[in-house]
Amino acid sequence: MKTVEQLLTSDWYQAVITELLQLKPRIQFVEHGSYEASLLMDDFKERKYVLEGFGASLPTEEECIQWLLEQYNNDKDNIMSFVVARITFSEELDDDPDGEFPEGEELEEGDRSEVVEILGFARSVIASTIIEYDFVKNHPKQLTAYYKRTRIPGAAQFSSQIKEVYASIAQ
Repeated sequence: MKTVEQLLTSDWYQAVITELLQLKPRIQFVEHGSYEASLLMDDFKERKYVLEGFGASLPTEEECIQWLLEQYNNDKDNIMSFVVARITFSEELDDDPDGEFPEGEELEEGDRSEVVEILGFARSVIASTIIEYDFVKNHPKQLTAYYKRTRIPGAAQFSSQIKEVYASIAQ
């Protein structure tokens, strides 16, 4: 495979999805979108920046694919356990689409957003979660920096929560 798009649409990746569905049958994925490869490459770039600094050269798609395959092949069982636990954690998050407001400045009931439809997860979530797994297992001190780089709100708190998710499967 030479491109991330080829990886995400490959028989190998479909087999990983099938295995995940056996472990967590109720998970729903949206149709694969062409945007997923570029978002995943952004995650790889942020990983490289956090671990090596801004002077590091950007990873090629082939390097990213090779790294991902090596991670998966070297620690498949733990990775799949983490992916299941991480997706379960995400499903249980009480996300507020309107964000947080200071006490007394909350939106009125009629001004609040309404969730119309829950679409499911992008198929690339598995590959992105492998990147998270590497951070939480091998570089836990840089996990918060990674979340900041990927624009996760409340990165420090989220990092602590993901470390707890990892601790639950690492026993």
